[in-house]
Amino acid sequence: LMGNVAGTDWEMPIMLAAMYGLRISEALGLRWTNVDMEEGTFAVVEQLPHKIPAGMTVITEMAPVKGKGADGSGERVLPITEAARPYFQRQLDLQARQKSLAVSSGTAYYDNQLVIANPNGSPRRRDRVSADFGQLIRRLETPHIRFHDLRHSAATNLHALTGDFYTVGMLLGHSLKGVCIQLGISTNMEAMTANYVDVRLERKKIVLDTYHNALHPKPMSEDGA
Repeated sequence: LMGNVAGTDWEMPIMLAAMYGLRISEALGLRWTNVDMEEGTFAVVEQLPHKIPAGMTVITEMAPVKGKGADGSGERVLPITEAARPYFQRQLDLQARQKSLAVSSGTAYYDNQLVIANPNGSPRRRDRVSADFGQLIRRLETPHIRFHDLRHSAATNLHALTGDFYTVGMLLGHSLKGVCIQLGISTNMEAMTANYVDVRLERKKIVLDTYHNALHPKPMSEDGA
């Protein structure tokens, strides 16, 4: 799927959902003001409201993110891995070209600072993206999935590759109990929480790197390294 959408408008939303497990509203509500390319992090602190009117060009108020992190906080700061950085950079370059084209042609550009937006900068509607994703899947003739299933895939793959369901919960913005239920894990939540009182950015990066590098294996050099 990711190979088929490379270089298209679908690349960034699918990457955020499939590689980071963002919910559709979180992906559509991510703003560049919450992305730090220099530090290599982005914060999931707001999301696009569930219902925005058709034709809306300027978004003045975001909705709070759903739920809290596995540690009980509402803060989700995620590392931009080496594999994910090119996606962010391509999106930055694309939007710079779109804005430049709008200015040179005298058409309106609505700079909402959204990482994922329409070519004129206006917000993309959640219901429209969900419906269009279904059409994309049919056109590619791949097995039917919903956009939200990309988040489930991220959760399953992250856990399968690392076994670190506490960090996975932090990445997804799930409670510890919630991620265990989703992954079908039965355990003593209180005992496990006592063993994992904090998850540093370094640990998040290790877990994400494991998954992202599996998706983007580096080509082998001529000497086999």
